[in-house]
Amino acid sequence: MNVTSLDAPIVAVVWFVVLTCENDHSANIFSVANRKDIATGSVLAMTVWLIYCGDRLLDSFRSGAAVRTARHRFSRRNWRLLLIVWTTVFGIDAVVATIYLPSAVQLFGVVLALAVGLYLLWVHAFRRRSAMQWKEPIVGVLFAAGVVGAYATNAGMMNGGRGVSVGVLLAGLFTLNCWIVSRSESVWLLRVGDESVSAGHIHDRFLYVWTIGLVALSVWGLATEWLAWTLGAAVVASCFALSGLVYRMQCVTPGKASRFALLADPALIVPPMLVVGTQLLYRSWMHVR
Repeated sequence: MNVTSLDAPIVAVVWFVVLTCENDHSANIFSVANRKDIATGSVLAMTVWLIYCGDRLLDSFRSGAAVRTARHRFSRRNWRLLLIVWTTVFGIDAVVATIYLPSAVQLFGVVLALAVGLYLLWVHAFRRRSAMQWKEPIVGVLFAAGVVGAYATNAGMMNGGRGVSVGVLLAGLFTLNCWIVSRSESVWLLRVGDESVSAGHIHDRFLYVWTIGLVALSVWGLATEWLAWTLGAAVVASCFALSGLVYRMQCVTPGKASRFALLADPALIVPPMLVVGTQLLYRSWMHVR
């Protein structure tokens, strides 16, 4: 899934489902999602794939150093096929978004598309050194904005203050994921002009401190009730899974550490799925009773 950029859309949809189940107290394994939620989730998944696949295609042609990772080598070898699939998915995404999405979601999509366009222009057109150094946090913020914004504009159930708080929390989590991928692929050098910039510039101790901060913010959110149990438990579980990857990377040789990049996205998929699954089973049991 990693080489085909399918892991990122799955992550986006899983956290979109977490937000949906968090506020839909009637949801259980017997309930069926409404058409609006399915359409929004589908457009979110396709849009995330388009962004990630396009970004990797552009990365794979930047320099010889950029094709050292498996996902960039795959994009470089199969760029013609990926371009055909990308164009097809873009057309389907545009049609579904135009026909089925509420106007609020469409407007949010346009604003986010402009932000993503500026990011791609900054990274690939100008090739700034600062773009490489800040790439992970920017991706984390944009990813969180896409997930939280898609849910909030689709459901209309999240006020501004709480939406920003949840967005900050998820942005921190997704940035941690990006940093861990970057850290595990520290042998991959990105060329910016005549200088080499290591993608693994984040120290392990900083990652631990960041994780502790996210857990503390989640606990504070649960205590002050701006964070519901479902989302808080999902974030904490993913934080522990990601910190476990950081610990394992310290215990292996640098060559083997790059393999843990493949586990970073499952750490954002499996824990929230377990939390949501447990919640849905509990609600189903209560429903049957």
